Amino acid sequence: MNQLSNSDKLLGGLLVRKSCWTLSIRGKLLTLALTGGLIFGALRGIHPFLAVTDAVPADVLIIEGWIPPSTMREAATEFQRGGYHHLVLLRPIVDVADKYQSGRYTGDYMANLLQEAGVPAAAETTLFPVVAQKDRTFHSALAARQWLAEQGLNVKSLDLATLGPHARRSRLLYEKAFGSQVKIGIVALVNREYDQAHWWRTSEGVREVIGEGIAYMYARFLFWPGAGG
Repeated sequence: MNQLSNSDKLLGGLLVRKSCWTLSIRGKLLTLALTGGLIFGALRGIHPFLAVTDAVPADVLIIEGWIPPSTMREAATEFQRGGYHHLVLLRPIVDVADKYQSGRYTGDYMANLLQEAGVPAAAETTLFPVVAQKDRTFHSALAARQWLAEQGLNVKSLDLATLGPHARRSRLLYEKAFGSQVKIGIVALVNREYDQAHWWRTSEGVREVIGEGIAYMYARFLFWPGAGG
């Protein structure tokens, strides 16, 4: 064991001098380049990860009704392309009588937009679940599950359409609500309020992608539905 000389000690041995390895200029530049590459890769990859599209063969297409009315034409195109028999528009509302404050008016408006875009009225159903302030997507999924059961539709698979980066989290919560007996497909509709390929350039893109990233981590690791759900 090496002994320290007196020149390596100060204050009676309270401070000692020791040699150690540290990064050289070249090492620091390499570390900086690797860190920058990881950050750039994360910026490029997080949106495609969250805004996943993975549809499955199904007769039922569910549309999350809180998304912008501007996405209804794209949703109608997806309904026609997928050959679905039923379209369920889920518009969560608050429990007040006024149709504007509750959100019912917006739901009716979006349902009309879907029909104008080619969805047959007979194939479309609008549900207005009164949901809690917390975990609204999960409780909306429970409302959809209950309605399907009441209609006698014993589905083994369904597709869910939602807005951009909400897709992965929404699919996860529907999987938790429906259980392993039902295969959940997902369709991410385009949010035209920002450039998806460069979402970090606008405040809207940053709020949505970063917020959904955090919300997905919560849903994946911290949200556990009760035994009754």
